[in-house]
Amino acid sequence: MSTTAHHKLKHVLIIEDDAAMREMIATSLRIRGFHVREAADGLAGLRLLEAYDPDVVVVDLGLPVATGFDVVKELRAVTSTRMTPVIAISGFEDQLKIAKESPEFLAALAKPFDPEALLRTVERATAGGTAV
Repeated sequence: MSTTAHHKLKHVLIIEDDAAMREMIATSLRIRGFHVREAADGLAGLRLLEAYDPDVVVVDLGLPVATGFDVVKELRAVTSTRMTPVIAISGFEDQLKIAKESPEFLAALAKPFDPEALLRTVERATAGGTAV
C-alpha cells in the first residue's frame, strides 16, 4: 500500500495563527495524502473540532483568542475528542517546556521545525490510533 493510500482517510486539524506556517504545514501533509482543515485562532479551531472530528490536532501554543493550552483543555473535556492526539508547536521555549512535560500532548516541536519531523510525528499519531 502506498504512503498516500495509507493516509487517505486520516484527518488533521491545524490551528496556527501564522498564515505562512499554517500553509507550509498543510501543504506538507496534503502532499502525503492527509485530509487537512485549518484554523487561524483557538476559537475557530474549537469550532472545527466540533464539526470535523480529526485523527490528530497540530496546535500552536501561542494563539490569539484562545491559546493552544485552552484548546487542549476544551478538547479533553469532550468525550469524542478526549483521546485525540495533539502535537504542540511553538517558538517560545517556556511554552514548549510545559507542553513537553504535560501528558496532554503527544509531542512538542520548536519553531522553526523540519517539516519531515512534523510529518513523522503525525504519521506516528495516526498509525495505530496512538492516543495520549
